[in-house]
Amino acid sequence: MQGSALGHRLDTLHEGLTTFRNGEPAPMPLLRTEIDVRILAGLAIVRTTRQFRNVEGTPIEAILTFPVGFDAVVTELAATIDGRRMLAVAKEADKARETYEAALDEGRLSVLHEEALRGIHVLSVGALPPGTQVAIELEQVVPLSNVRGMPFLRLPMTAGQIYGTSPLLLADDLVSAQSVRHDAVLHVTVEGGHAIMDGKALQADNPVEVTLDHAIELSIDGGLFGSLNGCAADGSSVELSMQAAADTDAPLDLHIIVDRSGSTNGQVRDGGMSILEAMRAGLAVELAALNSPDRVALWQFDDGCEPLGVARGAEAARLVNKLQGPGGGTELAGAIRKALTASAKDILVLTDGQTWAHMVDELKAEGPRISAILVGPGSLDANIGHLCAITGGQVLFAPGRDVASPLRTAFTALRNRSRAIEGKTSNDVPLSLSARRGGVNINAAWLGTQGIEAGPTEIAIGRFAAALALPLLNASATEAWSRAHCLCTHTTSLVLVDETGEASEGFSRMRKVPLMAANAPEALSRPQSALHQSRSARGEPMMRANTISSALASPLPRSRSDHSGPPAVWLRTDGGGGSRHPMRDRSGRKGLFAGLLAKFRGKQRQSVQSLFSGFAWDVWGDSLLTGDISSLNAEQWNAVLEIEDKLQDFCCAQGREFDVILPFRIYALGFIAQLANDRLGDRFAKRALNNMPSWLEGWTG
Repeated sequence: MQGSALGHRLDTLHEGLTTFRNGEPAPMPLLRTEIDVRILAGLAIVRTTRQFRNVEGTPIEAILTFPVGFDAVVTELAATIDGRRMLAVAKEADKARETYEAALDEGRLSVLHEEALRGIHVLSVGALPPGTQVAIELEQVVPLSNVRGMPFLRLPMTAGQIYGTSPLLLADDLVSAQSVRHDAVLHVTVEGGHAIMDGKALQADNPVEVTLDHAIELSIDGGLFGSLNGCAADGSSVELSMQAAADTDAPLDLHIIVDRSGSTNGQVRDGGMSILEAMRAGLAVELAALNSPDRVALWQFDDGCEPLGVARGAEAARLVNKLQGPGGGTELAGAIRKALTASAKDILVLTDGQTWAHMVDELKAEGPRISAILVGPGSLDANIGHLCAITGGQVLFAPGRDVASPLRTAFTALRNRSRAIEGKTSNDVPLSLSARRGGVNINAAWLGTQGIEAGPTEIAIGRFAAALALPLLNASATEAWSRAHCLCTHTTSLVLVDETGEASEGFSRMRKVPLMAANAPEALSRPQSALHQSRSARGEPMMRANTISSALASPLPRSRSDHSGPPAVWLRTDGGGGSRHPMRDRSGRKGLFAGLLAKFRGKQRQSVQSLFSGFAWDVWGDSLLTGDISSLNAEQWNAVLEIEDKLQDFCCAQGREFDVILPFRIYALGFIAQLANDRLGDRFAKRALNNMPSWLEGWTG
């Protein structure tokens, strides 16, 4: 079984972050997924219900990181357990995390939904007791795009092998696995027209089962964009209207940057050609239809970027023949910078989206308008979508091999130089706005009318309109507005805690739920640095090469003179074979971490962090809190005992007597866990240091 943490080396992950445990698959906590899509007047209300079950003997924390449409708005989170349905509330992101962590400390089932990046969300179900099942409902509102002159909906379900280093925390990162299979029951209803998926019409009364190894793409034949009524948080009415953007005759002055990285060798969803071939075919058609005043500069990029020429009108189609085959990585930021050196004002990127290009903050002040067309089943909206939004561009999607249709829509939008969003506010409350999303003009007006019917649909529409208005508000108003409308945004998260259910005992073991791998074949020229196989999948231990027999765990010391720790033993330090070394007892140890107490500064701090990197605090936390350090290898054991001795030294220097049992070892473990710089370490440290006497706090400064 092969796993992949997109952007991270999996051999640095411990067992809680994958579906592996000591080389064996761990139980998958995600049992079933149902997706209900309701489409009306160009807007989709999508409710996804996921059933989680803990079949293990200890509490678990199930974490699912997944892509969402860049323009999607999360408007509600609910959980049902034992017939009780609970709704989440929106809190400022840090406070929501604090609420969730406090609930985990108490062993109470809690759910947290966060926006890790725009386009990537993290769902955490913590303190799920053994034998317990919970249903998590997530509501999204998604505007449809205009493709082929009809409404089009894309719901991303996975991501390809991402090129570059992930900006996400390890516990939050996207993870996929080749042999994991996720199916879902999909139910689609359309008010006006009918939905087509994979060339087949869907019936409203006939749900279908889909495999979640590719985006769900729906074209609405006969569908129309129109007007809808919603309800704001204060109960007043909101009017929302959506219309396909009209054509204009303004000439294009456009730089088109085409991704030819190795991953574009993968197949498009409907097969028959590679992603790059689909890009070429679409460009050949649409460039040949340009007006004579239109000017196009064509570029190609992988690890580097090179110009292919400049032409006007239909002559630009000839440049397509210069595009080379797939190869190399996806250095998008460098490609955009190259176009900027050529004085580009409008940039259109054709890409499979499989990059973590860290260029958003660097490029947002440069001035160009950047748009993108994402092609392929593994495309990821996150960073490119953010860049497009802040520069006034748009993100469009190619349904299968058809790249010509989104190109046509992009050209229409690029002929219009108006801002991506405009609006009016009063006292940090929006009054009206106009925005463009996917070739569609969206207008919203807050009418102030009270007493309107506020059903679930009207509330969802009102919350979607509220999310559109966020760029018009200042920082403090944005947070307040998001909380009032129960939105999951970059400033707010959704959280709920089961205060009624019985609390569970012990640490929740982290179980990362991997996505399915995208169903395109691996590109042959994909850089090996971006493809890492889990060491656990090869049957190698992921966390600790050496463990000490539990029989050697020493008791907590009662006094400074008590050096009844573990005897000298021989341990293998190379994983079997080769040299050995004796682990000395505490009275004979040399100062391996001398000076560590100096506020954990410098090399000593780095040494301890490195020594415990990836340690499974959730797995071993309960036994560590009893003073049992048998889960540590020799070097880790020495580090703990060294700090334990220093704590006792400090105690003596303070003139304290050992008239009570002081768990110095647990405090030492707590201090080390604080250095781990991850959530699991923080959770252990919180418990380990909970009852530490106040006079000992001076030891850490």
